[in-house]
Amino acid sequence: MKTIRLSRADFCSIDQALEYIKKHYTEKISADQLSMEVGLSKEKLQAGLQILKGQTLARYIQQVRLEKAKEILTNTNDPVKAVADAAGFVNESHFCKVFKK
Repeated sequence: MKTIRLSRADFCSIDQALEYIKKHYTEKISADQLSMEVGLSKEKLQAGLQILKGQTLARYIQQVRLEKAKEILTNTNDPVKAVADAAGFVNESHFCKVFKK
């Protein structure tokens, strides 16, 4: 397995990626797109996320979406489909499956 070295600038870019995810969690976010957005290679982005958050990019995005869903569920009486849509999940059944986990 190849060791990836990360500089301070890389960590700043990873912080930008985390902020981007928090602002755009309702959109489809790919590793390719996000790495281009912040100017890092996909490998550095994913390695940095693993270091800073202890999880993969996909899992972090899912976590951000789940936190938003919890907030919506706590503060509204919206139906599950509306909550799933507002939190950026592809569909209601996927949201329910992920939420139960």
